[in-house]
Amino acid sequence: MEETTDLSQDLFRDNESNIALILLHCNIDASVLRAHERKGQTMECTVNWVPAMGMGFVAETGSGHLLAMDGAVEGGGRNLAPRPMETVLAGTAGCTAYDVVLILKRGRHAVTGCQVKVTSERAEADPKVFTKIHLHFQLTGRDLPAAAVARAIAMSHDKYCSATIMLAKTAEITTSFEIAAA
Repeated sequence: MEETTDLSQDLFRDNESNIALILLHCNIDASVLRAHERKGQTMECTVNWVPAMGMGFVAETGSGHLLAMDGAVEGGGRNLAPRPMETVLAGTAGCTAYDVVLILKRGRHAVTGCQVKVTSERAEADPKVFTKIHLHFQLTGRDLPAAAVARAIAMSHDKYCSATIMLAKTAEITTSFEIAAA
């Protein structure tokens, strides 16, 4: 058992060997990493539990990427990776940031940076769904008009960002932004 514990600790220590060790430990076929994206509306993901990590899990996305997740120490985890619900927030921020940057670039605005800070509240009882999510955008660029930024955020929130639209079914989602010159 000691050897397995040492292996799981090493999974997150040496960046160059992380992927190979995780693949080996989870019995994931490396050829899957070269998979082509699927056409249509279907997405898939396989999540493998890594028992040596306590409550650690490794997700393999349909596009061939790996994502590690772990639980808090008090829940049997080892705090080696983000919690699954943290990855939901990160994915949501990434989804809306992608939209906002793309909308601004298509509008020929000179956006040079975008950071989204997310804060949230969850229900006290199970299922502990998100009840409030606030997305604060910090954008940098040359002469970015506040109206264009506000419009891009609204378009993402109302029309394009699947994650925020889906989470809005249980959570009040609010946004704010600030602009800094590049």
